[in-house]
Amino acid sequence: MALNATLARLGVTGMVMTAPTGTTTPTDLASWPTGWADCGYISDDGLEEEPDEDTEEFTPWQSSTPIRVEVTKSTKTFKFTCWESNWTTVSLYYRVEPEDVTVTGTAPNQIVSFNEEGKPRRQLRAFGFDVIDGNYHRRAICPLAEVTERGSVVYKSDELVAYEMTVTAYPGADGVSIKRLFKEGWTPPAP
Repeated sequence: MALNATLARLGVTGMVMTAPTGTTTPTDLASWPTGWADCGYISDDGLEEEPDEDTEEFTPWQSSTPIRVEVTKSTKTFKFTCWESNWTTVSLYYRVEPEDVTVTGTAPNQIVSFNEEGKPRRQLRAFGFDVIDGNYHRRAICPLAEVTERGSVVYKSDELVAYEMTVTAYPGADGVSIKRLFKEGWTPPAP
């Protein structure tokens, strides 16, 4: 295979999207359908996708070399930090739903209030991640996922208020945890 520098990609920009589970997911790389909310600005650390796998090696009595390695656990996570304080990011970070919120006053002086519970409840949602490099685009859609880790929120005069979150993708009823779409200038070989 010849080297091809035009296939070297950067994660120049992109977006993090979320929606209630069961919301229609895109089938191509067009705009996100109704029902999906944009998390807004993401920090300059971008988006980090991390596979985490455990394996078991099987070494027979007659050998010191494994004859098989089996994956016993496979988890996929996406980590990002939101730089916007909007309903989408606040609701994800604090695990709050619209029915949990009280709004008093009128815009722009509204006050939104909610109570945090001692034991946070699960907030299963769909998530979508776009990574764009000019005309090249990749998309990962997690139909069933949730925020499983949250970083500290820091309040300082020289730092943006930010919401660091890690999303874990789970397999749905169809067994699919992530649907992937690529438009990057390469084609897989024929089967």
